[in-house]
Amino acid sequence: MTRSTIWLKIARKEFADALRSRMIWGIVVIIAVMTSLSTGISLLIPDVEGGVEMAIGGASQFAGLLVPIMALIAAYLAIAGERESGSLKVILGLPPSRGEVLFGKFIGRSGVVAIGLSLGFLVAGLVAAALYGGLPVGAFLGTIALTVLLGVSFVGIAIGISAVTATRARAMILAITAYLGLTLLWDLAPNGVHLLVTGEMPGRVVPAWFLLVQGFSPTGAYNALVQRLLLGGGTAVEARIGGPVPSYLDPLVFVLILFAWAVIPLFVGYLSFRQADLS
Repeated sequence: MTRSTIWLKIARKEFADALRSRMIWGIVVIIAVMTSLSTGISLLIPDVEGGVEMAIGGASQFAGLLVPIMALIAAYLAIAGERESGSLKVILGLPPSRGEVLFGKFIGRSGVVAIGLSLGFLVAGLVAAALYGGLPVGAFLGTIALTVLLGVSFVGIAIGISAVTATRARAMILAITAYLGLTLLWDLAPNGVHLLVTGEMPGRVVPAWFLLVQGFSPTGAYNALVQRLLLGGGTAVEARIGGPVPSYLDPLVFVLILFAWAVIPLFVGYLSFRQADLS
């Protein structure tokens, strides 16, 4: 076996283990059921005109809350669990290096999350098409791709957390903290910055930098990208900031933010894992 294929073998093992544990199917079922329900909410609210784009947007908003915790659960014990049980020392006694183990687990768990999310969203898409009589295929596939990227970002965060912790309990605490901080509490940060800078809470029209601060979290970047995708262009952004859209609000910036959240925690985890005493 060549050095270049060791990480791939680890990734395949991670994927196979997920199939045996039914992890993929759990993600599929939860995402399919919850996003399918969310697509029909606008039909249940009187006097609300909502098309299929609004339904997809509603599903994506719900996914922004659900996908991070699914990805964290799928990956936060990838290294910490084996480290605590002692099986990691056995693996590292064989050809894989610590970097190859880390990267292989990231690829394997990312594959699990990506397939689970894609299948779950496809089921929700069929439900939306049945309810609304059609589906904007391009926008829907783009939403799936962005949702997968969000999931992979949180897999990177989870693997990074798992690499810097020695026990399951610590990994769980850090995973919960990451979810709360980056998903549920992040909206408080731009509001607080706006209050400090302007002396008041944000209103209907906000400075352009406010949207950038919102998008610094993976969920915020995901929401910004989905809104641009479904609403088409920067018209909604122009209305929100009351003027032309600056270059730092370009969709590519938010794509790079999502990639950064996948890569930087993984790299920090590797630096810690490389020096860790596993005895």
